[in-house]
Amino acid sequence: MRIIKKVIKFICCIFLIALVIFFIIGYFTTRSDFKNPPEHYTCIGQRVYTAVPAMMVDSTYDSLNLSGRGIKIGVLDAGFGGLRQRSWTQNLKIAAYANFVSGDTLGFFSEKSGKESDHGAYSCACIGGSLSQDTIKGLAWNATYYLAEIDEMNAEPRMEEVRMMDAIRWLLANEVDIITSSCGYTIFDDYDGYSVQMLDGHSSRISCFVDSVLQTNPDLIFIQSMGNKGNKSWRYENFPADVREVISVGAVEKDGLTRAGYSSIGWEGTDYIKPDVCAYVQPPRRGTSFSAPAIAGLCATLLEHKRMSRKELINILNTSGLNYHAPNNEIGYGVPQTSRMSLPLY
Repeated sequence: MRIIKKVIKFICCIFLIALVIFFIIGYFTTRSDFKNPPEHYTCIGQRVYTAVPAMMVDSTYDSLNLSGRGIKIGVLDAGFGGLRQRSWTQNLKIAAYANFVSGDTLGFFSEKSGKESDHGAYSCACIGGSLSQDTIKGLAWNATYYLAEIDEMNAEPRMEEVRMMDAIRWLLANEVDIITSSCGYTIFDDYDGYSVQMLDGHSSRISCFVDSVLQTNPDLIFIQSMGNKGNKSWRYENFPADVREVISVGAVEKDGLTRAGYSSIGWEGTDYIKPDVCAYVQPPRRGTSFSAPAIAGLCATLLEHKRMSRKELINILNTSGLNYHAPNNEIGYGVPQTSRMSLPLY
């Protein structure tokens, strides 16, 4: 009997050890996947595209060899850790970068531990990530980038609005063509003065500021993630995604027509549709923080092909959307399709 008990204890110990090893391996595998999600590739024309851009482009677009060359893109985001080290982004042309949270840029690209430390780095991969310029994750791999860290990762103080405004002024001074933001605001830790009824494009401090910037700069393209409140009590877009001429971007499922459950819906109290358009987000990453950059990459290549006003570009995006004939506050005009853009544009 004692021998049997010893054997059982030995087997249990082996089982527990194996279980611990399994969880450790699973943890690090999940972390690796989070940093570098498994990709699905599609050959279109002469290049290979990951799932997100493959849902937007066709062989005619590919034949134009567009890559965002000559276009300046400003990125408003959280940490950019790992951008210089990751295969998708290590060759991006970074012209300037600034930290509006701490002012310190010594470790701007350093790999860091902690939530969202590589958030901005992955956003850049969605804008212009590529491998040898023939395997494409983001369409604008030849654009020039200006990076602004504006988000305090573990808190949401109202001061972040001020940081965003300061960063926008800095990007304007650098004469960027496109600003893409994965940071938006609804309720702050130290301020609850905003309500859904203020989602009219000009009532919040940051929306009023962005709207005035756009009115002064008619060719500036401003792309904003809708936010991830779609299955929460707020439900609606963030500020400044509510601004009329901001290109607000939601997220869809892989079918291209179903809103991702987390993607914020547009408030019904305006006479214009939000979101404007949507894009797919490759799992296990989630969030409109990564659908907006995908649209930014597309916009950069369209501007490279033909310089145009913001209103012209918005019209091209909307009329080419999969949901163009029935836009709604779930997915807007849908995922833009280059096959519907009559490329080349004249």
